[in-house]
Amino acid sequence: MAIICCCPSRTTTHEKPKKVTFELVLKWGVSFEELLNHETGRRAFTAFLKSEYSDENILFWIACEEIKRERNSEKIEEKARIIYEDFVSILSSKEVSLDATVREKINENMKSPTSETFNIAQKQIYTLMQRDSYPRFIVSPIYRELRDSFGVIEEVTLSLH
Repeated sequence: MAIICCCPSRTTTHEKPKKVTFELVLKWGVSFEELLNHETGRRAFTAFLKSEYSDENILFWIACEEIKRERNSEKIEEKARIIYEDFVSILSSKEVSLDATVREKINENMKSPTSETFNIAQKQIYTLMQRDSYPRFIVSPIYRELRDSFGVIEEVTLSLH
């Protein structure tokens, strides 16, 4: 049994939706990168982070991925300001946890924002999620239920025949 993901992968917008297979879900349990490379995996991880009140981390990471794909310099500047206000500003309710050095670098970069303005901060948040949140995610009910649903669906399908 396979689940079809309705959203394109983050890598390209012209890609066909990827099937979610049991094997793919198992890969998510051993590779944080595989998890983030798939829309359904990101959604499951986001749901987990919401349950821990830390979804600002994945939202920031996704926003950074989106700005990297932008080519229009005016839109890059606009998106950079939004990202800054939403996730970097100390006044934001969704502020991500960045060290002082990274924060200084972003403040410097914001004088003339580019699609790479948040790269160092994105890397820091990625590492935080990988080391801190991801190990909890793979033992969470959200991941376990997703992984285990394949066996349950197959058993139900088999018992109907």
